[in-house]
Amino acid sequence: MRAKAFALPAVRRALSTTVAARNAVPVRGVAPAGHLPAVARKHPELWTSLREQQPSALVTLGARVHLLPPGLTPDEHARRLELVRIACTHPSIHAVQSSVDELPLSVEEREQIAALQTPTDDNAALARLGNSLLGLYAAEYLHIKYPNLPSRVLKAMVSAHVGPSTLADVGTELGILAQGVQRWDRKGTYTTRLPDGTKQGVPLLNMDIAAQSMRALVAVIFRELGNASARAFVHSHFMSRVPNVEEMLKFRDPKRTLADLCRKYGKPQPQSRMIAETGRLSLAPVFVVGVWSGAIKLGEGTGSSIRMAEYRAAENALRRLYGAERHDYTFSVPSTTLDGVYDGEVPPALRLAGEHVTAAPYSPLPLGRTEALHATRG
Repeated sequence: MRAKAFALPAVRRALSTTVAARNAVPVRGVAPAGHLPAVARKHPELWTSLREQQPSALVTLGARVHLLPPGLTPDEHARRLELVRIACTHPSIHAVQSSVDELPLSVEEREQIAALQTPTDDNAALARLGNSLLGLYAAEYLHIKYPNLPSRVLKAMVSAHVGPSTLADVGTELGILAQGVQRWDRKGTYTTRLPDGTKQGVPLLNMDIAAQSMRALVAVIFRELGNASARAFVHSHFMSRVPNVEEMLKFRDPKRTLADLCRKYGKPQPQSRMIAETGRLSLAPVFVVGVWSGAIKLGEGTGSSIRMAEYRAAENALRRLYGAERHDYTFSVPSTTLDGVYDGEVPPALRLAGEHVTAAPYSPLPLGRTEALHATRG
């Protein structure tokens, strides 16, 4: 009896499931045609490029970059939201708008695309300003933090901090590629110059769009919140990424480069001395060699041969010299002198993020000597 009692509910569920499946309406693989405008069904790529940006997505992005905090007046909120919209509009959109004139669209279909009714502002001018600001903030900070870096290594570090790849990564984390934020030509291309001097058209990628918009957003922050806020934003999101300086320092002949540096600074010529060794006559010897300039030990290296250990000791000395850094909160950057000229209300979060380069009063550093470029690849 108990087995029958348990079996009856299972039979009822099976029967009800069978009846529901028999009466179910089949699901179509695509959305009904009436849910999309006519122009979206005829030209889906055109509709994807020209459809309106979602205000909710733009407001979210603006709040994340401190441009739309609570308490703004309606007019101020609308003005800043328009700047965020422009910062997320790529210049390639004009090519899409011009191509629409050649398509056989009806008046109703043209009215369905709002971007065709009003001229569209793009982020080209803002991106140029933002690119200059990013280079300024990164170069001044790295030049003071690592005062002995060669110029080519300094440029490489600036590119590592605020280059296109890093800009795209930070923009993706902030949601700059979220749905309803960007407006650009999905089939667009740009011209690049190859190493042999020829020009080639390269398709636009999401990474390029994100990097361009991040440059424009930095310019908007500078325009609306001032120089201090823009610098703090860059330091918070870009300069906090610590690259490996030693990996960027490559030397063809470190012993000769070290000798040139000692001669330039008026120091005694470097000398290699054996510190320790083991297994000289075995199959796996190990030598520890140090390099001294007078009584000052400059570096140390190990190797399976004396020549290898000397090479690594000189390389270690050069990396210790070029990689020497100053600690934060002990210096200020030159752009702090412009905070009064390009002033603005700094959000509390950005104020905390920029304290490490504004805690000390700015004092110009003495001009350094020219760097030794011999036998260094940067």
